[in-house]
Amino acid sequence: MNLPPATVLVRHAWAGERGTVLDDRTRPLDQRGRRQARALLAHLDAALTARGLRSLAGDPSGVVLVSSPLVRCVATLEPMAEALGVVVTPDDRLAELPVPLTSRDGWPDAAYLGTRALNALSDAAERSPGDDGALVLCAHGEVLPALVAALAGEGRLSSPLSVDLTAKRLPKGASWLLVPAAGDRAPDGSRRVEELAPPA
Repeated sequence: MNLPPATVLVRHAWAGERGTVLDDRTRPLDQRGRRQARALLAHLDAALTARGLRSLAGDPSGVVLVSSPLVRCVATLEPMAEALGVVVTPDDRLAELPVPLTSRDGWPDAAYLGTRALNALSDAAERSPGDDGALVLCAHGEVLPALVAALAGEGRLSSPLSVDLTAKRLPKGASWLLVPAAGDRAPDGSRRVEELAPPA
């Protein structure tokens, strides 16, 4: 997998609480979440350019946006997609839905979610033009830590990994930047993970 230097994992913006709608897949962003979504492009651009990485808005060609198909994730990226003139590609493998496994603890669930998300990330990276592209992936508070753990397990992240991967600890609307470990182009392609607070 060849991730573009500007690769961002976003937890969906605020969308109220579970149980506020009959089907959780259709839960929309609340007022705070819509504000976060509108501010996301400028917020990410500031963080990426501060690290010497490409601006998303400066050159939208080669920007790939991929999301869990659940409404709150797609809606988090829609204002960015509209501003850039690109589309959000939904991917079922990023959804936070019941896992079809039987276990008495969370380890099999995390392995299942992480592997699916890793495959989705790999497919999205193939659509990005390598060193000149950018990839923004939006998913859920249980999926993203499992994805980062899977990346670490594949040796794609520099060690030690200092971010807290407790499920749902990453705040809603916050991001993990997968920053090249050695300048703009790490020779081995390894990344470090930096947490970016949500837009104000």
